[in-house]
Amino acid sequence: MKNEFILISMRQDFFYNKKELRIAIDTKLIDWVLSLGFKPLLVSDLKTLDFFLKQDKLKIKGILLSGGNEINKNSLRYKIEKRLADVSKRKKIPLLGICHGLQFINFLEGGSLKKISNHVGTYHKIKSNDNYPLRVNSFHENGLKKLGRNFKIIAYSYDNQIEAIKHKKYNWLGWMWHPERDRVFNKSLKKIAKSFFNKK
Repeated sequence: MKNEFILISMRQDFFYNKKELRIAIDTKLIDWVLSLGFKPLLVSDLKTLDFFLKQDKLKIKGILLSGGNEINKNSLRYKIEKRLADVSKRKKIPLLGICHGLQFINFLEGGSLKKISNHVGTYHKIKSNDNYPLRVNSFHENGLKKLGRNFKIIAYSYDNQIEAIKHKKYNWLGWMWHPERDRVFNKSLKKIAKSFFNKK
């Protein structure tokens, strides 16, 4: 495995009874990134991100905004992911947003959310002109109410919810499903992700 890395944002959970902020990642997402042929760099805070970005020997091939959490402009996660999005724009590094990650990049471009039904803990079919699988998992109770600026829709669910988006200007891609939560990683999604991150 070459020294090619993906920066990964992490979810945060605050335990009020302990006054403790915990940063976490699903280990299956790490396995998914490894299966693409990349090494994961977990971004827990802004200092760690700055350290990674200063290491010239690190070949950062992509950015991944992981799932989990509502969008909260006052959170550490928001600050980290906003910085990651800025780095993506400035350095033209491909950015993939998964579930929360899709919602986040859409929000940055002026989009908004709405509550939806029948999209938590299930699988459903999608419609796409690209080489996406016909069926994906679903773990989200928020859908897109308004599409952000310069995004195009590349996949719908059969109840007409937006399932995947791509930015027309920035190298940003968003999936509402979780590729890491499939029992066996989907080959089509791996191929799309590898191509997106310029993996040969």
